[in-house]
Amino acid sequence: MEYGALIQNRKSVRAFKDKAVAAATLDELKAFAAKSDRLADVETELLVFDCEAAKALEGACGYENVMIGAPTYLVLLSADHEYAVENGGYVMEDVILKATELDLNTCWITFTDGAAVAAALGIESDKKVVAVAAVGYGEKTTKRLRINIKSMSNVDVVAERGYFAPKKSIYEMVCVDKIGNTDGLDVAMGFYNDMLWNAFYACSLTPSYLNRQPYTLVLKDASKVILVANPDEYTDELSAKTGHGIVMRHFDAIANLTGWTLGTADIELPEGYKAVATYSL
Repeated sequence: MEYGALIQNRKSVRAFKDKAVAAATLDELKAFAAKSDRLADVETELLVFDCEAAKALEGACGYENVMIGAPTYLVLLSADHEYAVENGGYVMEDVILKATELDLNTCWITFTDGAAVAAALGIESDKKVVAVAAVGYGEKTTKRLRINIKSMSNVDVVAERGYFAPKKSIYEMVCVDKIGNTDGLDVAMGFYNDMLWNAFYACSLTPSYLNRQPYTLVLKDASKVILVANPDEYTDELSAKTGHGIVMRHFDAIANLTGWTLGTADIELPEGYKAVATYSL
């Protein structure tokens, strides 16, 4: 997979054509999910549901519990694990990028209670629901609107005519040695053809709840990258952990080096910030 191009070409679609996805294509996604890289040694299972699931999921999924209609829904189950949700975000984003490669469009579906999702769909399993996504063929639009909620009195509505503009710039998302410091970042990460620049750029393109992207990547001692969770009043714990998995998938896909070590890191952080994982360079 050409991850760099797939990450740039992936876009969230909220209006799908009434066109079924071929069974062979869905089988390919399921097979890919079964062998996908992961953050933790935890068993997962990808389930596929048709368009009828939308009605069942009303009230259990969707922004403000409003579901997006689609021909297919992917539901990722996970065995119990400390990092089940982060791993779920990592694996499902990998599946979404594979779907992009197969010329499908996708949209992450938010939820707050995995048990409610399982009950709505009649899922009987010892595993828990950790991720849901809509898949199909998107309706063509001339432009997209992206809503960035900075505070209740500061809401940006941005018309996107291309699909390559990051939600946050690298300089808003990446710091050097400590939160808030970008001195030396240009030299440290290089430029367009360098791995670190491309890995950080891929992270700037991550989907997240309300496009908040409440995380920072700290380049520490020029030898490792530490993923830090930012405090954010609009992002609940489940959405935050899912987002951490997504951003780790994007970075790892481009860097393709050591993989992430989950847990605390040797870094001083402001109050409310929390180290999530470390990537050795």
